[in-house]
Amino acid sequence: MDELKVKFIEGAEKKHNIPKMKGKEIYELIEKFAQYGFNKSHSTAYAYVAYQTAWLKTNYPAEFMSANLTSEMSNIDRVVILINECRKLKIDVDPPDVNVSDINFRPVDKKTISFGLNAIKNVGSKALEQIIASRDKHGQFDSLFDFTANVSLKSVNRKVLESLNMAGALDGLEGNRAQKNGAIETALKYGQTIQENEARNQVDLFGGGSANGQDMSMVPQLPKAEEWSESQLLENEKEVLGMYLSGHPLLKYAEDLEEFSNFDFTEKVKGGNGEKVRVGGSITEVKMHFDRKNNQMAFFKLDCLGGQAEILAFSDTFAKYKELIKNDSVVFIAGKPTDDTDFSDLKLIADEIVTVEKARDIYSKNVNIRLEPNQMSPTDVDALLTMAKDHEGGCGLMFHMTSERGKQQRIYAHNVKVSAHSSFLKKLRDTYGKQNVWVSD
Repeated sequence: MDELKVKFIEGAEKKHNIPKMKGKEIYELIEKFAQYGFNKSHSTAYAYVAYQTAWLKTNYPAEFMSANLTSEMSNIDRVVILINECRKLKIDVDPPDVNVSDINFRPVDKKTISFGLNAIKNVGSKALEQIIASRDKHGQFDSLFDFTANVSLKSVNRKVLESLNMAGALDGLEGNRAQKNGAIETALKYGQTIQENEARNQVDLFGGGSANGQDMSMVPQLPKAEEWSESQLLENEKEVLGMYLSGHPLLKYAEDLEEFSNFDFTEKVKGGNGEKVRVGGSITEVKMHFDRKNNQMAFFKLDCLGGQAEILAFSDTFAKYKELIKNDSVVFIAGKPTDDTDFSDLKLIADEIVTVEKARDIYSKNVNIRLEPNQMSPTDVDALLTMAKDHEGGCGLMFHMTSERGKQQRIYAHNVKVSAHSSFLKKLRDTYGKQNVWVSD
């Protein structure tokens, strides 16, 4: 580039009468552009691909997301993000199933995607090829023993079966996950015996009952075992899938998480508008750092019922709430959202952290009801007053209504204090509609 610079400046002066300083200035612009620049043809190609991608996502969302999920299968974090994107598009991702699923994610219909088995940890493509080939040849599997008798065990080992079972991919077979986990070693030995006998072409001389070439008299039985606890089932799924599929450990907090979160994961993040966001969930993947002044700060993720948020706690916030910033803590975090990138559900700079146990006391200052006065009879007013008096508490009662001139009004009931307990809120929502009753702080 240095040699060309001299030639360019000299040529510009001799051939086009451009002064040296001007030639130098032009060349420096070219150098800057060359670091990362697009010519028109390149930009046009990018724009065309962007248009094609947007068109596919709009018109063939299940096919588009299946292809995206398949391309990112080796990166569990990306798979989690893309499955959350599917939820936003109202596309269901079915759990993995050895009797239904393929190696890759695939669209079942316009609103359903079949989970790609290759996204399960410790399950390689060679093992999956053997499973799919056996399923195509012998049909669906009935039990773990039927599975090991028919699938080539050259690539399907104990680790593969454990991971498939932990992911729920064997749920369509006989027994619960705990039973199948306890029978894996027996099933592998049984399958090996069946396959060795077939390889030696041994036949039951007495024509004993068989199914799929298996002597039913020698098929082992699953051990008796209580199913794993819900927490163990979910943790196993998280370990091999990177996410919860059959449930969520936060469901027991669902009522409070829904009540006091003001962010909807199905909507687009609007960063930079100054509005604070509050979300509730479980803290994971805490990473400690030090800022330029050597003060401790933290990055972590918040697993929520509707998606996942990335949280940044600067040194001031960290110092104030460090006792709460621990893995598995269930908390509410309020702060300012930043611009979302790379399909991230939400990125938040934390200002406040509150435990889920204290949330109802801290965030319940007023119970709000939106009313239509012209639709309220005296009897309705009396019924509301009776309901309020039956649920006394420490919260104010605020009515929101539209005046005859169309102006929005708020009227505070000075003589009534109510409870923010979920039973009272449910009665109000059943009467006035869910969208017309909320709690504010």
